[in-house]
Amino acid sequence: MKERDYYFDNAKCALMLLVVFGHFLRPYIDSVLWVHSLYTWIFFFHMPAFIFISGYFSKKFHENGYLQKITKKLLFPYILFQLLYSVYYFFLYDKRSLELDLLTPHWSLWFLLSLFSWNVLLLWFGRLPKQIALPLALLLGLAGGMMEAEKWLSLSRTLTFFPFFLLGFFTNKSAIERLFTTSVRIASLIVLAGMFVLIHFGFPDLPQDWLYGSKSYDTLGVSEPAGVAGRLAIYAASLLMTFSFLSFIPGRRFSFSVLGARTFYIYILHGFILKYLHETPFPDFIMDVHGYPLLLALSVAVMLILGSKPVVRLVRPLLEWRWPRWRQTAS
Repeated sequence: MKERDYYFDNAKCALMLLVVFGHFLRPYIDSVLWVHSLYTWIFFFHMPAFIFISGYFSKKFHENGYLQKITKKLLFPYILFQLLYSVYYFFLYDKRSLELDLLTPHWSLWFLLSLFSWNVLLLWFGRLPKQIALPLALLLGLAGGMMEAEKWLSLSRTLTFFPFFLLGFFTNKSAIERLFTTSVRIASLIVLAGMFVLIHFGFPDLPQDWLYGSKSYDTLGVSEPAGVAGRLAIYAASLLMTFSFLSFIPGRRFSFSVLGARTFYIYILHGFILKYLHETPFPDFIMDVHGYPLLLALSVAVMLILGSKPVVRLVRPLLEWRWPRWRQTAS
């Protein structure tokens, strides 16, 4: 049996923590400058890095049954949780009617729809030489900003982030291992710290909508040439920060490494907790006591709970269509 690569488990665990933490920071970014800067800094690379890793693990796209496998893994949970979140929002926000729309993903569910689409795109792009495929993907990403689809079928995000997925697909482990040298890590530290300083002091008013990948250039209020130039700059910064971040990920097993194998559960489920808390006095409490660092501790707690064995065992039938075997230990 092939030994598990804990490097990627650790990377996914760290990135999922940033995803949850970033979502918890969202209500405060318009009130506190350093929170806005930290939020923007996180969003420059946390999803590009996650998408890059997803592409890295999609190398078996050509195998028989692969499309059926990802349909079961991604589309079925998407449809189910799209419906569950619709019902949840109906009660949480006291809506007058239940809104069921399978074509416009709720909040974080866009990733499931886009991940399915990226894997389908590999049927064509995965067979091209990378010297041709990557520039074509980049052109698609730039063209995505010229469309008004935005959140519909997650089409805008699918096109915008596809270059990161395809780059991950074409990357091998030896290329990633070259990030682990001392000189690269020193440079990476400078890049990550420098980007925060640049964001905080140079671009304190940078609209975070540029980083979501779901807005057209017109919605962002710029011309198409300016939008293309801006997206190219973001691509460059995001790619540099992604590799800088990945250079610091350790490769050995830790007690938290198991959470990296359960990020799918954490990602899908954390919205139920987060959306509820945002409808309580909790955000006001955080602002009153300036308890923004507490949000990091809360993010860790959410990950530990949602990535725990009991939760995984309970939710597995919904996400993997596998019924639990109660006499065995959940993986």
